[in-house]
Amino acid sequence: MNGIHLLLLITTAMASCDNVSGQILTSQLIQSAVGAQPNENVIVSPISIETCLALAYLGAEGQTAEELAISLALKHAGDKQSVAQKFGRLFEKTKSVGSATFRLANRIYLDQRFQISTKYNELALNQMHANAETVRFADAAATAATINSWVEAETDNKIRGLIAGNSLDGNTALVLVNALYFKAKWLHQFSNHSTTKRDFHVSAERKLEVDMMKQTDTFLYGNFKELDATAVELSYLDTDVSMLVLLPKSVDGLAALETKLKSVDLTKLSAAMRTEEVNIHLPKFKFEFDLALKPVLAQLGVTTMFSDKADFSSMLAEKEKVSVSQAQHKAFIEVNESGTEAAAATYLKIVPLSATFAQQTYQFVADHPFVFAIKDNKNVYFVGHVTHL
Repeated sequence: MNGIHLLLLITTAMASCDNVSGQILTSQLIQSAVGAQPNENVIVSPISIETCLALAYLGAEGQTAEELAISLALKHAGDKQSVAQKFGRLFEKTKSVGSATFRLANRIYLDQRFQISTKYNELALNQMHANAETVRFADAAATAATINSWVEAETDNKIRGLIAGNSLDGNTALVLVNALYFKAKWLHQFSNHSTTKRDFHVSAERKLEVDMMKQTDTFLYGNFKELDATAVELSYLDTDVSMLVLLPKSVDGLAALETKLKSVDLTKLSAAMRTEEVNIHLPKFKFEFDLALKPVLAQLGVTTMFSDKADFSSMLAEKEKVSVSQAQHKAFIEVNESGTEAAAATYLKIVPLSATFAQQTYQFVADHPFVFAIKDNKNVYFVGHVTHL
């Protein structure tokens, strides 16, 4: 491959931060992930990907910048100072409170042959806390180890080996990295002693025995007839983030549910739910997921930055024409009796041109494929589904 490369690496662990985009990217991410690997467990982090794309946007111009602005639903497109400040406000929530941990970080890795433009550096550093580190991409193995070490540290070792040494070479100019990490306990924790073996129906014909957590307490609960699904929301301790679980009423109803969710803002569902006493059965789960982002972004109309018409002329001090050659996302999640921990990583490679209580107890038994979203009342931070355990 000829030319100068730039990679964006986004590392995310189940996190609480201030989403600055909308529903479109979230919906597209889950639909693309499901389409690529329909029978796999899925988790993606829209906010992590958005933050990394925003970092790229600050150095983009022309059609490249316009497409990124549309995909990110930027209200201040063209005003990069305002965009940088908006994403920079995500860091206002990067504080550990009580037992909850939230960490957000950006990093720029720059080949020693180049310099970042002064204006781009000011926006990236002062607003988005993206420190620049000079490296030698020609020494691919050592540089990949440096980047992976940073990713691992920021995600509490949940995302390991994000980038392979052969993804880098002497033509690489920059790597932009976002890391996001969150770990929190349930507000109402499950008792280890209550976890038992129970069948999980992968499909109407196939089932597996899994570790099923259970408890009865008061939760937000909803019966959504239009979705043919029920929902329960589990809060985390010391944070405003919660996990929404959407369960199709039929064992084979996941695909139909996800199709209907294309037009649903998951952050708004809570308002249609009521506090009820619910007997919850929820399986423990832990998995990783990888997603190539180039096809996802193409469906959102972000294509120019991957072509010889890419314009990142505001990023480097030198007048080098570069384009994105690769974009990748990796995520991790673990849900158990005490709470949730998740992580994700994404990289983008740029190359040169070329409340009342109910009288009854509701049953919520997640013993077949379901959708989950980790969110607050404005933003979705992680979204995915569980198809098998």
